[in-house]
Amino acid sequence: MNSGYTYRAKAAEVLGIMLVLTGFIPVALFALGSLIPAAEASAMLGLFPEIPWLDAHKIRWAPHAGVAFALAGIAVMLVGSAIARRQQPVFDALRARAAEARRRARLYGNAERVEPTLGPAD
Repeated sequence: MNSGYTYRAKAAEVLGIMLVLTGFIPVALFALGSLIPAAEASAMLGLFPEIPWLDAHKIRWAPHAGVAFALAGIAVMLVGSAIARRQQPVFDALRARAAEARRRARLYGNAERVEPTLGPAD
C-alpha cells in the first residue's frame, strides 16, 4: 500500500473527527441552553444569532434560532462521521498487512531461511 495513500487516509480521518467536534459545539450549546433555568438559558441561547426570516413570515410557532444551528451541527457531525468511516478499509488493510508480516516473521526469522512449503533442510 502506498504511503501517500495512507497519509491521505489519516488526514481524511482527522478531518472527519474535526468536523464531528465542530458540529458538536452548537448542539451542545443548544442542549445546555435548553436544560438550564430560564435566566441562564436566555444568556446561553443569546449566543446564537437571530434568523430574520423566522420572524418575517409570521409563523404561529417559530422555533428558536438555536434549533436551526443545532440541526446544522448535527448535519456537519453526520458528514464528518461518514468521512472518517470511509477510511476504515484502509486502516483494516494496514492492520492485516502488519499481522501478515508478524506471522511470516516466525518463518523467516534471523536464522537460516526456511521455505514454508519445503520444511527445514537436513
